[in-house]
Amino acid sequence: RPGRAVSRAERGGSGRLRLTTPRGLFFQAPEAIGQTHAERYAEVFDLIALADALGFDVAWLAELHFGGAFSLLSTPLMLVPLIAQRTQRIRIGTAVTLLPLHHPLSCAEQAATADLLSGGRLEFGVGRGSIPSQFHGFRVPVAENRARFDEALEIIRLAWTQERFSYRGRFHDVEDIAVVPKPLQRPHPPIRVAVHTAESFAHIGDLGLPIYSGTTTTPLPQLREYMPLYREHLAAAGHPWQRDQMALMLPVHVGATSGAAREAMRPGVHKYYKNLRTIFSQLPESYGDHLPRLRVIEENVANLPFERFCRDQGVFGDVAEVIDRLQAARDEFGLSQIICWFDQGSMLPRAEVERTMRRFADQVIPKLASG
Repeated sequence: RPGRAVSRAERGGSGRLRLTTPRGLFFQAPEAIGQTHAERYAEVFDLIALADALGFDVAWLAELHFGGAFSLLSTPLMLVPLIAQRTQRIRIGTAVTLLPLHHPLSCAEQAATADLLSGGRLEFGVGRGSIPSQFHGFRVPVAENRARFDEALEIIRLAWTQERFSYRGRFHDVEDIAVVPKPLQRPHPPIRVAVHTAESFAHIGDLGLPIYSGTTTTPLPQLREYMPLYREHLAAAGHPWQRDQMALMLPVHVGATSGAAREAMRPGVHKYYKNLRTIFSQLPESYGDHLPRLRVIEENVANLPFERFCRDQGVFGDVAEVIDRLQAARDEFGLSQIICWFDQGSMLPRAEVERTMRRFADQVIPKLASG
């Protein structure tokens, strides 16, 4: 949400940013053994209702296609009004709407309708996407994903803010039309862009938009390299750092002990990266300039030790360790929102997912808010 700069009072006497803005949680919702697809969706809705009751501020929903073992969430915008009906205050975000795979006018209509029917609770997370099977399935050249993303985002913002508009682009032409309905939030729902590469951090900094990143694809050492790029490009383009500028998603598990937390998450982490490796190992040579980058992702996934994951990507520990590590990440990167993925790989029993959510809400959030 574009907003004002952070005051010194909000940073505390030390000048460190306090987590006074939303605490989020992320859902990818792959298929689960013994559950129908309908039951899996119902479980996600129940967990979001629990998160609402526990005081979490935003539930983020993935958009992924053509692989139930990885995710069932192919149309998250359709879920926004349904979740709003089952909750009181939690905001609902897309993490992320893959703009190159959608017609921007249709996307603008769907997102505006979701915002309207949810009472203005939509957080519009957007991204380019890079999973090969998704681009192949929709017959969209992956080499065009940045250009398609930029054009689609420009059209969507015009559709929301102009009564009527025209646009002539590389991929889409719009001739004097009015897109309805308009979103409830004015001028439009908060926009946040997913970034995972050095080029993306720099490019979105030029645009001055808030960002969303995740340690599953951008480990903390890489984030340390990329965040200065974002800040430099943001400043060079004349955009001030806003209080909501940076959201980070991390796999999180709060256990009775640190060892127990790590062992509880080991099967899910291995399952997640096994599925991801399968996805990236099927790379057609037609991906051109994008092929080397995708090959690097596949090699990193194939050679990822669990211990390194726990150090650089996941936050698995007892209450004290989770607080310490999240405070350190918040202060180092200037995070305005910490988004927890409580069930990476979906191997935990539901009761254990609920238990770690409650521990986080009861014991971690108060310390983050005051620390």
